[in-house]
Amino acid sequence: MTRTKYSLVIFDLDGTLADTHQLIFDSFNFIMLKYKSVKLSPQEIMAYFGPPEDVCIRNMLGKNVFETAWREYLEYYEKHLDETSLFPGIQEILVNLRSGGAKLAVFTGKGKETTSLTLDYHGIGNDFDIIVTGSGVQNHKPHPEGVELALRKLGVEATKAVVVGNSVSDYKASISAGTNFVAVTYDDLARNHFDTIQCQRAHTVTELSAALLDEKDLAA
Repeated sequence: MTRTKYSLVIFDLDGTLADTHQLIFDSFNFIMLKYKSVKLSPQEIMAYFGPPEDVCIRNMLGKNVFETAWREYLEYYEKHLDETSLFPGIQEILVNLRSGGAKLAVFTGKGKETTSLTLDYHGIGNDFDIIVTGSGVQNHKPHPEGVELALRKLGVEATKAVVVGNSVSDYKASISAGTNFVAVTYDDLARNHFDTIQCQRAHTVTELSAALLDEKDLAA
């Protein structure tokens, strides 16, 4: 049996499990072009991040057009999910972690709708013991509320859990909650986020597997 190094693995979603950032940027710009006739850079869009997408869109456009714009955002996002993919090897990691007895969680800043759409489209929606979204917490990353919620619901001590993420906000949430942390840098946007931070890094999905699993068992 595969042995895992942690009792609970808490994954971020965008840029960690799935390559979705371009679709997020395209979805925001679809709405911004329609309602504001402007196109934002990835950096400008990311400046709104923290709250889930629906809150970001309300802040961008105002409440008068929000309901229609949010529905159109979701329709565009779902229609173009075929342009996204799981990072190669992620599905195998989930299978190996599960077979080794680890509990699995997602903690993402995404809203509940886009989280469900993304996980279900890629066939991993039922692989997690708990899914915590930006819609389900009052305090968003880098606040540790989502990590602490997963720990509490699944009955795991912080020292026996690890957060896997691609952003400094993931790192801060993990450290504040007292868990271990692995930074993934195989996503282009995350490549330089951890240059000045002392933490374990996984530059490839293979390195992530080695960080979470006993590779001797996998090779046996």
